[in-house]
Amino acid sequence: MSLKSNYRDGDSFSRKSKKEGYRSRASYKLKEILEKEIKVSKDQSVIDLGSFPGGWSQVIKNLLGHSGKLVAIDIQPMEPIKDCFFLEKPIEDITEEDFKEIKEFVPFDLVLSDMAPNISGIKERDDSLMIDLVDRVLFVIESFLKAKGSVVIKVFHGESLDYTNNALKERFKNVKIFKPKASRPNSKEIYVIGKELKII
Repeated sequence: MSLKSNYRDGDSFSRKSKKEGYRSRASYKLKEILEKEIKVSKDQSVIDLGSFPGGWSQVIKNLLGHSGKLVAIDIQPMEPIKDCFFLEKPIEDITEEDFKEIKEFVPFDLVLSDMAPNISGIKERDDSLMIDLVDRVLFVIESFLKAKGSVVIKVFHGESLDYTNNALKERFKNVKIFKPKASRPNSKEIYVIGKELKII
């Protein structure tokens, strides 16, 4: 059976996500990152950028329980998750005014971004669009992340990876590049993790 038909029918992570009630196989990418790299405690505040369909928000909410705070943002409407504040808006249109609406959630302990642009297949264009999204994540980090807070950002191999890696090294004490097992082997996606935001 071809690799393509395997994905169509659902690989092991897709089947597992359905069985365990997660909205996306991407949930297992975040679960592995958190298990190995970042500890989330029940009193923390987290923002999930590009949250649709909610797989990452589900993982985080399970860890936060009732006492933690979670904000999710996406251009697409997302099925509600209990105790998760959802803002339906393009990330490029997010301003400081929007965060006044959720002021009780800030500053954040953890910023998550599983965002990616619509892929054109033109490498230069796709890299540029991904870097634009990374810049929006950097805006959130610089404006609303706690000192010593953490971030997880999805990028592509190539220019956007180099750009993000360098940007996070300027801002965080520890930076790591991570490829979760749940990422498809032929996928160009990779995650850059920043830990302990520097006090500047």
